[in-house]
Amino acid sequence: MRTTIDMPEGLMKRVKIIAAQRKTTFRALVVDALEQTLEEPQQLFELEDASVGSKEGTTISNITINQLIDTQRESRFNP
Repeated sequence: MRTTIDMPEGLMKRVKIIAAQRKTTFRALVVDALEQTLEEPQQLFELEDASVGSKEGTTISNITINQLIDTQRESRFNP
């Protein structure tokens, strides 16, 4: 089955390099990584409340959180 995924450019470069070093394909590397991830037992945890200041009027959307996560990931993969 074909699908399209959007990934950070730096990660894509790393995957291609690793695939070449291991003499395998991009597809095989991604499929293997996904299978390993899905086979791992899920570890649930609960974060402690580390809020600072008043909780009133302080809201942040899921979109903003995801954008911040994406920004952090981009910086990790593009040193």
